[in-house]
Amino acid sequence: MREVKLAATLKRLVDEGEYRGNRKRVSTELGITSAALSQYINGQTMPSLEKLVAIADLFKVSLDYLMFGEDAVTAPTGMLQYGPLARFVEAGFSSVRADIAAESAFVAKIGTIVTEQIEAAARAAAKRPATLYGMLDKEQLLELERHSTSSTIFTTDLDDDIVKVDSEIEQGVTAGNFLTVVAENIAKKRTYHYILSPDMPDRELLIRQFRALLLRENVSEKDLERCKFSVALDTVYVGFCFFELDVEGLKNQSPVLFQYVRDYIGSDGRIGYIEPPSSPLRAYFLVDTERQRLAARALARLVPKT
Repeated sequence: MREVKLAATLKRLVDEGEYRGNRKRVSTELGITSAALSQYINGQTMPSLEKLVAIADLFKVSLDYLMFGEDAVTAPTGMLQYGPLARFVEAGFSSVRADIAAESAFVAKIGTIVTEQIEAAARAAAKRPATLYGMLDKEQLLELERHSTSSTIFTTDLDDDIVKVDSEIEQGVTAGNFLTVVAENIAKKRTYHYILSPDMPDRELLIRQFRALLLRENVSEKDLERCKFSVALDTVYVGFCFFELDVEGLKNQSPVLFQYVRDYIGSDGRIGYIEPPSSPLRAYFLVDTERQRLAARALARLVPKT
């Protein structure tokens, strides 16, 4: 069985090909984040079949070359023939298409039967309190932060911003999804103020790594001045964030999200949320406007005077 060399091959294609190490351009062409590309290159995650095909198309190589670092078969004419991996992928796609067709036929048959049951369940659900209303998942929160013109973030760690890399190919840190959004906002002349818990381990090292990663995301030294760090006057047990929103931008560009969070946006355009209070829970809790005012007064006492 041939050794899979995807990570090493992809790193070579990115760093030595026509893109010459421009990872941001590569991730844009593939429609993925810089963090996702780094994870592929570091061997931390494996792209989906669709992404493998997209990567092969982008660099004009075969799937066999991408996965194993060499082409499996070359015709006498010198033209590349698809190897077993390509045939496997094509067979996989054919199987998926067949499954989808069968599934669609099945759904069509039972559609009329379940319609009444769905409607009855919807009516019952409408009468119950929406227990999950006011909670955001990570993708919703990332989209909300893209519309923040000024962000104040009390936090106990920077794990969502700085991702540790420890593999045979590369060691160090890379930008997480949140740090990528921070870089985008700072480039738009928007501001960030991080208030860190005083007992955060390796706090000064994390701050240096954070700033270095922002520079790697094409944030200038001058722009870094809009990202400030302070240490809270007392221990922060649960992260809490305030965003001053571009409300019109959110409404126009993300109307579904706007409708979901509009009741939590204050008259000053500010919105607040609490980070997950425990590791397994990945939901972020929006705070109503009255509790925003109470939280703002309480948290102001934690911010050192400058």
